Amino acid sequence: MNTWPASIIRYLFVDTPSPPVVDELTAFFAGNGVPETLAYRPYRACNPTTTNELVRQLFYTRYSLWHTSDTDRSLSKYYDVRIKKHVRLDVPYSTQLIAIRENLVPIPGSPTSRLGVHNTATPKLINIMLQRVRQIQ
Repeated sequence: MNTWPASIIRYLFVDTPSPPVVDELTAFFAGNGVPETLAYRPYRACNPTTTNELVRQLFYTRYSLWHTSDTDRSLSKYYDVRIKKHVRLDVPYSTQLIAIRENLVPIPGSPTSRLGVHNTATPKLINIMLQRVRQIQ
């Protein structure tokens, strides 16, 4: 998590799920090649509000759209942990995730992300929640 943007960590632990929050999380996880069932697990474990069926459906719907809709995905931007930059995809749909990730377009002028739990507004709270999640797992 130290290589993840603080905003993503905040979305996982603190923010109430909403369509914009779910969009950011699905773009981050999908863009970084995390399978959807694996991506939803930390969200569900870290944020009890995500047990709501509507939130779960929204997450999986947005994840599916990200992988199947050229329009949605080509407009999607996310933080790529490999190159440590905000990027957008600028390629047609491909079932080869590696091919997609090789055609990244850095977003000019995008701010440098603050990374890690320590750069969130509530690092102590998130660390306590992380410990709780680790104990449960």
